[in-house]
Amino acid sequence: MSDLDVNGLLGPEGPIARRLPEFEARPQQIALAKAVETALRERRHLIAEAGTGTGKSFAYLLPAAVHADAHQGEGPIVVSTRTIALQEQLEHKDLPFLHAVLPFEWSSVTAIGRNNYVCLRRMHQAEREQELLDDPEKHAQLRRIVDWSLATKEGTRQELDFQPLPEVWEAVQAEHGNCLNRACKHYDHCHWQRARRRMQTAQVLIVNHALYFADLALRIAGASYLPPHRVVIFDEAHHLERTATESLGLRISRSTVGWHLRRLHGRRNARSLLARHGTQAAMLLWEEAHQHSESFFTDLDDRLQRGGKEEGLPLHEEAIEEPLSPALRALSMELGQSAVRATAVDAQMELQARANGLDALCATLRALCTHNPESPTPLVRWIEPGRHGAQLCGAPLDVSAALRQHLFTNGPTAILTSATLGVPDDGEFRWLRQQLGIDKADTLRVGSPFDYDRAVQMAIPEAMPDPSDATAYRAAVVEQCERHVLANGGRALILCTSWDLVRGVAAHLRPALAMAGIELLVQGEGPLQKLLERKRAEPTSVLIGTDTLWEGIDLRGDALTLVIIAKLPFASPGHPLVQARLALIKQQGRDPFGEHSLPEAILKFRQGFGRLIRSAQDRGKVVVLDPRVRTKGYGRKFLAALPFSEGHDPTG
Repeated sequence: MSDLDVNGLLGPEGPIARRLPEFEARPQQIALAKAVETALRERRHLIAEAGTGTGKSFAYLLPAAVHADAHQGEGPIVVSTRTIALQEQLEHKDLPFLHAVLPFEWSSVTAIGRNNYVCLRRMHQAEREQELLDDPEKHAQLRRIVDWSLATKEGTRQELDFQPLPEVWEAVQAEHGNCLNRACKHYDHCHWQRARRRMQTAQVLIVNHALYFADLALRIAGASYLPPHRVVIFDEAHHLERTATESLGLRISRSTVGWHLRRLHGRRNARSLLARHGTQAAMLLWEEAHQHSESFFTDLDDRLQRGGKEEGLPLHEEAIEEPLSPALRALSMELGQSAVRATAVDAQMELQARANGLDALCATLRALCTHNPESPTPLVRWIEPGRHGAQLCGAPLDVSAALRQHLFTNGPTAILTSATLGVPDDGEFRWLRQQLGIDKADTLRVGSPFDYDRAVQMAIPEAMPDPSDATAYRAAVVEQCERHVLANGGRALILCTSWDLVRGVAAHLRPALAMAGIELLVQGEGPLQKLLERKRAEPTSVLIGTDTLWEGIDLRGDALTLVIIAKLPFASPGHPLVQARLALIKQQGRDPFGEHSLPEAILKFRQGFGRLIRSAQDRGKVVVLDPRVRTKGYGRKFLAALPFSEGHDPTG
């Protein structure tokens, strides 16, 4: 790589420094870039933790672009992120800048799921057959999509200037298994096919974790979505185990079955697919499946009400009797026969696609209703409450075996990076490697260039009740939140560990903050992006929430000078999947708390702490209201995981 090595590109005399006046050469960034460069050259996995402010994206994008240019024809280097915010940063900021700076031509493409693209054939079919005519609003939206399709460049739902109703977009979206490929008269103008060709020829391909692991699930089943590739870089890699669990897991609800049935027919829709192209037998089977679905999920609702908890009701080895899948299978077979008899190719495709969807639904239902310990990836099964009633869920007890086989042993070279990947005394990232099934990998840990000793003051109030005394603890939390927020003039983020605590603290704070002229922004009372925009527009405001606010949000400067951590973020031990995984660790003679619960909580604690300092100019305070950081032996591990220098007392 001679003149294109990372020292030259990221150094004080390099092309980036010349184009960015505020750019400073950072040893941490160069160290990470060199490690990525070596991993790419020598085809070895790399796990690299790099503190906030390191400049991770340039540190992996630069060697990735150089390597891709030098190894054309080997497929793209795939870069996978967890959050949309980071994906958009790469697509709209970092990559355009690097394209302008680097002295060679290279291509980068952002990939999104197929269902985000309009299918011109299905759109014109919906317009021609007027299946949405019974609802004036839906029909008007379809007309707007048809008009938009004449001018759109990318053909994605995100380009629309309105949010289409789900039923409208479902009628026009591109779908796997419902495509004529080159036989389609719209092939040359198809937005999805154009995007697919760009994906195939890109040298750097940007995706998100959900799409990457959905593709991995397809590859395990013998199909694929993303092009073949020899390298994948996972940013925000601390989420991989959770994303893999979700992608390899199963879930079904009343609304899931209803969605499949609604796409076939609605009782007041005389122009539905089933009404136009089905048979009387199919209509009767549709009605039978609908009734069985209502009965089945009503039974699940009753079971959950009798014996379930907020986290869900475990099924253990119990099998669930259900007449729904035979009814769905019979309907699928009748649709297949109707597809064979149909003369129009559009009708054939729609009927067969709906039949295939019902078959997949049957397979999911049977897997969730039957205990199968012989499965290569055994499922933990449970019933949990959802927005529209009980849901039947299943997730792998352990994803490491599947990931070891299909990704980290027989797959591409993988580079994993994040600001938080392990606890300080786990330099080889053994906990993460065990979770993901990574047997061999190079490791690197570089700290943040920020001066946390000067930038952050910490407060751990004394005489706080133990969280085991829930009533006293909550009363103390709301009192402390009010005191610290008002003293700070707002400008705060309050991180909770449950929605119940969010609601309780918000209800207490609302009148006091209103009197002080401070706006309260509560997660769930509006789209998260809108809340963040409001927080930036009104710096004195206070944002409160749970889970997703602990990471991935970027509030710089005066908008955030106080972070309150209400409680140490241990995962609820009552969730059936958590219970099963802890039981497995104990069965293996290991320590469930020390090997699972504690490191997971410490990583999330570090993420929450990291919301405060997002630039070298930021200053502020972190208040930890959980007394266990002082009173429990493991509490020291939480404090030791924070990025202060050795011997520094941030509470002094």
